[in-house]
Amino acid sequence: MQGQYNHGAAYYRCRFPQEYALANEVEHPHNVYLREDALTDPLDEWLASAFTPDHLDQTITAMCDAQPTDTTPQTAAARAAIAACDAKLAQYRAALDAGADPALVTGWITQTQTERTRAEADLQTTQRQSHAG
Repeated sequence: MQGQYNHGAAYYRCRFPQEYALANEVEHPHNVYLREDALTDPLDEWLASAFTPDHLDQTITAMCDAQPTDTTPQTAAARAAIAACDAKLAQYRAALDAGADPALVTGWITQTQTERTRAEADLQTTQRQSHAG
């Protein structure tokens, strides 16, 4: 998701198909827009309830349970590579917004998306191997 203003209101836009879904053959609408206030108000309410004293232990347990348990060097390396690619892609978007040459930045984006796809495949492979073993 990336932030974008439309008609004076803040929105989140999902461009999943252009960046990931097509490469992984996942069906997804071309673009999805979500008004920020449609997300933040319910999220704020949930956070306020999830971290009350009577829910805190359950929330902490759920957060811990959601963390990956396979911490092999290969898994950590793949996750680090994905995070690095995501950071690069964010920088490239910012460069485009700042007026960088689109042809040059497009090449960087293509290369980084290829690296990210490779790292995702490595992560899936290592996770399958760790679950099988």
